[in-house]
Amino acid sequence: MSNLTFKKSALNFLAPLSMAFALLAVGAAVQAQTLQLNGAGIRYLASAPLYSAELYLNQKVATPAQAMGSPGTKQLRVVMLRDVKPTELGDLLASGMVSNASDDELRKLIPVLFSLGEILGEQKQLLAGDSFQITMLPDASTSINIQAKARLGADRHVFAQPELFSLLLRMWLGERPADKGLKNALLGKAG
Repeated sequence: MSNLTFKKSALNFLAPLSMAFALLAVGAAVQAQTLQLNGAGIRYLASAPLYSAELYLNQKVATPAQAMGSPGTKQLRVVMLRDVKPTELGDLLASGMVSNASDDELRKLIPVLFSLGEILGEQKQLLAGDSFQITMLPDASTSINIQAKARLGADRHVFAQPELFSLLLRMWLGERPADKGLKNALLGKAG
């Protein structure tokens, strides 16, 4: 299978999964006082604010490599700023994931990505105020917490694969991030 063919097929199966990521929300996996805000910003789509994002680490860093390699717990929090069709955000997230992962990484995590898609694909709409939190826990597992207005309480899922957090975080901090301005903001850089 050619690289281009694989990436196109990955986009097709990741679209529902990425849509589901938009519905992930804040949960209680990590106490806020153990992490510090590294940076925060807003993701724009067609010049309109789509969501806000905050990156929390054990210590402040200035580069993606430092953020990915920082020891201990790491966390990305996202809050939707407007209502959006899940398919629209799903396409953005799938594209970000495929653009920042190797074919081998995607192949290795296909079962986990399908599992995420099944768990999170239940949501029908993204509303302003819905949020999600992706946390790398001290044991290197990844916790995804969902808080959506359509659900009562938080929905938390933990995945044992240590490479999952890095794959997800690269959508925002990778070589081809979803939004370069947001990448800089999450790294604590102006503009």
